[in-house]
Amino acid sequence: MPQKDKKTENIKLEEKKDLMTDLLESFVAAMSISIFIYFTLAMPNQVEGQSMEPNFHNSDLLLTNRVSSWLGESDFGKSIGLDFKRGDVIIFHENTIELIKRIIAGPGDTIRLHDGKVYVNEKELTEDYLPKDLQTFAYSGLYSFIKDDEIKTVPEGYYFVMGDNRGNSKDSRFSDVGFVKRTEIRGKVLVKYWPFDQFELIPQGVYTEK
Repeated sequence: MPQKDKKTENIKLEEKKDLMTDLLESFVAAMSISIFIYFTLAMPNQVEGQSMEPNFHNSDLLLTNRVSSWLGESDFGKSIGLDFKRGDVIIFHENTIELIKRIIAGPGDTIRLHDGKVYVNEKELTEDYLPKDLQTFAYSGLYSFIKDDEIKTVPEGYYFVMGDNRGNSKDSRFSDVGFVKRTEIRGKVLVKYWPFDQFELIPQGVYTEK
């Protein structure tokens, strides 16, 4: 083989190596950014079950803000709305699984269920995100955490949560859930992005007291 052909072949081989190196570096950089975003900024979640209907359905895909879990309690986090508020939809750990529920009462609040209605700090809640005829009752029996007409105070660093589908939700009304510790909350839901035709920015802190 002529010397010139060998040089050309070597150049092409080096170009291929450079291309592979560039692709590998780009892949590693993209993976590093994805991992950084997942563990610090945002993470995808999938709804499982019917406990948040009619607002969230089984297999819906969500994007959850993780910054709230590690910055929300700081003065800066509170100043820009990253703290957890009543009405926020959150993802949290319950034993070995993750649940999606809505914050109903926060640290220092009192919670009472009476005549199918929810009272926080003895004021009836207006929950416009729920069907108008929906009623909320405590669970009776061995696994009840709160009874109808019982007043409980949420401890510091904890939250009382419920699913939007009040008749079919395992939430703070159950003794094996109870008050949710803040450190178990992974983040607040920001976006529902699938099904795509139901894309929605999730309102934050969306209920009022009468």
